[in-house]
Amino acid sequence: METLKSYNPATEEILGEVEITPAEEVPNIVARAKAAQLAWGDLGLEGRAELLRATADIFVDRVQEHGELMTKEMGKPLKEAIGEAKSLGWGIEEELAEIIEALTPEVVEDGRLRSTIYHDPLGVVGAITPWNFPMSMPAWMILPSLAAGNTVVFKPSEETPLCGQAYADVLNEVLPKDVLIVIHGADDQGKAIVQSDVDMIAFTGSREAGKHIMREASGTLKRVVLELGGKDPMIVLGDADIARAAKFAASNSFRNAG
Repeated sequence: METLKSYNPATEEILGEVEITPAEEVPNIVARAKAAQLAWGDLGLEGRAELLRATADIFVDRVQEHGELMTKEMGKPLKEAIGEAKSLGWGIEEELAEIIEALTPEVVEDGRLRSTIYHDPLGVVGAITPWNFPMSMPAWMILPSLAAGNTVVFKPSEETPLCGQAYADVLNEVLPKDVLIVIHGADDQGKAIVQSDVDMIAFTGSREAGKHIMREASGTLKRVVLELGGKDPMIVLGDADIARAAKFAASNSFRNAG
């Protein structure tokens, strides 16, 4: 069994390890997720939301545990890590309410015709997340995907596999089998997801990796959501408080361990 070791970036101590998923197993994993999607989609929007709401208390109970894990594995200050951990539980109800509102069937009328717009599940979403927000990023990709009736094959960053696994473990305490499947690894596993029979790919990472994903996805018309790398631009208008803007720019450049 080949494993992926997780290191504390401050001390270089080994925090733990996870089993690497062989890339050749990814198609079978996606097939399992695809089979599970049928019943998950049939559960309905409110039924899925009810299950996902049940994770809120679990996340709240594990705030300290998850915060400490993020600081040790990713390196951000504990105060910021605790804040990220708190958002996982405290924000679920509001986020699910917004998702339900967005996905509720919409009736459109023009005096002659009456149409209803439905938002059906796509199928299986491949979610590939980075290390910088190792539990929030998975939540931003996975929670909406699941609520919409999709199943998810999730690969967290190889730099923060323990955080990604911890997030998925909470969801899997309430989810049916194979609705959320975690795979671990690096480039080979990410490429295997992109080349597999997933219906959509959500990815945050480098521009080069994003361009590769877009090329691969175009061959089978997979949907893609790409958030690609680089520092965000900051626009300072002429009537701005320059000293305040400069302070904000400097602090945000080094926030979250840079």
